[in-house]
Amino acid sequence: MISRGKIARVLILLIVATLCIYLAAGIWRKKAAKIGGQSQHSAPARQEMKLKDMKFTEMQEGKKYWTLHASQAEYLQDEQKTLLQDVHLTFYLDKSGEALQLTSRQGVLHAGTKDIDLMGDIRVEMPNGYLATMQTAHYIHSKKIVESPDPVHLSGPGLDLTGQMWQYTVSGHTAEISGNVTASLVLGQLRIGK
Repeated sequence: MISRGKIARVLILLIVATLCIYLAAGIWRKKAAKIGGQSQHSAPARQEMKLKDMKFTEMQEGKKYWTLHASQAEYLQDEQKTLLQDVHLTFYLDKSGEALQLTSRQGVLHAGTKDIDLMGDIRVEMPNGYLATMQTAHYIHSKKIVESPDPVHLSGPGLDLTGQMWQYTVSGHTAEISGNVTASLVLGQLRIGK
């Protein structure tokens, strides 16, 4: 016959074995969840929303200040920015209907500051038929200026300029080129350079 002591030992061993199995299973599940969670967090979904033919207009004092068009816009919530393709940015200068038009291959709109970075084959069409070209430009919303640290070429009626940097003050309607500036005045067939 089996004694009560042997039955008690077997039951205790079964309880201890069951607890060890539950404990091991719990540890294994926790590690699996942690590894699964790390892989999910290490590669978060980069793209939050993608739009085709996006248009955004910034209003100030009830008037259009600037309008941003892009053939494609990809919003990244974690970074609070929108990646743009085929960008057209128009600044409305005053009541006369004059505008400053910028185009580029790519751009970035920063949601918090409303600053805009433009990259690739930038063309800036200014009032009175002037055109500036460069590779990068930055609109700084708080200062209301568009600037480029890249070499710039500006041409228009009777004038041809090159320089190392360019800045346009939107509120003052003024453009400035600096850094090793060379200029040519074009008067009919006569070209005067410096």
